[in-house]
Amino acid sequence: MPKPKPLPAPPSALLDQLHEPMLALHAALETDALWRAVQAVLRTAVPSHRVTLFLGHLGMGEARVVLSDPPIERAAEWYAERGKANPFTPFIEANRGRRFYRFEEVLPPRREWLASDFYLRFAKEEGWDKGFSMLYWAQREVTAMFSLYRAPREPAFSAEDEAVLQWLYPYIGTAITRVQRLHTERLARRSLEEFNKHLPVGLVLVSWDLKAEFANHEGQRQCLLWNHGPAGARALSPRDAFEVPPAVLEACAALKAAVQARNPKTLTLLPGDVTAVAHRAMPELRAQVSLHNNPASALARPRFLVVLDTRPGAASGGATGEPALGSPLVAGGPSGRGAAAAGVASGGSLAAGSSLSAGERFGVLRELTPREREIAMLVCEGCSNAEIARRLSKSVLTIKTQLNSVFRKLGVNSRTRLMALLR
Repeated sequence: MPKPKPLPAPPSALLDQLHEPMLALHAALETDALWRAVQAVLRTAVPSHRVTLFLGHLGMGEARVVLSDPPIERAAEWYAERGKANPFTPFIEANRGRRFYRFEEVLPPRREWLASDFYLRFAKEEGWDKGFSMLYWAQREVTAMFSLYRAPREPAFSAEDEAVLQWLYPYIGTAITRVQRLHTERLARRSLEEFNKHLPVGLVLVSWDLKAEFANHEGQRQCLLWNHGPAGARALSPRDAFEVPPAVLEACAALKAAVQARNPKTLTLLPGDVTAVAHRAMPELRAQVSLHNNPASALARPRFLVVLDTRPGAASGGATGEPALGSPLVAGGPSGRGAAAAGVASGGSLAAGSSLSAGERFGVLRELTPREREIAMLVCEGCSNAEIARRLSKSVLTIKTQLNSVFRKLGVNSRTRLMALLR
């Protein structure tokens, strides 16, 4: 299939005017910056009464994000009503893949159009009677669209206007795609963080500059033990007092130095890019630090993934029956819920040095639903029912009901014993 010929560039005078707006377009990484740049480019290239950018489509549905200049009051309500009567939606669905259209291709003859309900209720209020739209597609679904609208006193869009917009089409599309991909990657990361948040394994992600980027609840709790010991940890909130232990940061720094000493062309994830460290005074507290690198791309700096665990009995050097650090956690037998939960429920208490290991916590917490696990871990942070309800956008009654379910499943009868079981 022959390659399409490139469209001729706009006149040099217009290109000069577009220089700064186009630089801003290519630099945009967020929706607001994208919108400002798209406005500047389109208003410079093809002056119009109104410019609107439509983003966030799901399938062939209406856009979830609509940005318009001049601004529209109560935009969400306005576009919800406007979408119900929109005459362009059936046209777009019937012409999937079409990149642009003039409004007059869709609208009835002018006299009928100016008397139509959509014109009187929406177009007239927005100040336009003619327009031009360009659409972006992924296979047969709209991913984005922008529209230019002109007022009755303004001329119709000319062939020259159309040529300029077609020339701009791929540049604007590239910027939209870049922002969409960044938002998609951010959503994937947020989803993974939510997934990891309540795992009974301590996880901390440390940047190349040795700053904490993420820590789940168990990671915060383990760091509290490293930094303050069992007695001090009981008096503090894991989230509020969170700090990566100095010994763990030293391990990250040592691994960083070892990586930097290697040939940079060979920086892939190797088995040797892992180090382990134990707490000096409490050897049962262990951390495994591994380099997290993307072999397919050298554009992002590596990260350090820290897995923290408590291994009772490690101080004596004997076999503990605990899973090896970093290995899959296995629950069951005397180290599972049967022994740990029953011991606390019967009125016993866990000594400071005999907190549940990650494997045992896994056995306990897997009895709960994801929401119950979240509530249990928030209780361990010292949150009240009202605070938990606020953070999870639930009623206090719902939290009480789910907390009672947690107590019943784990065989405890108070918040104190739940905290003793899970800490």
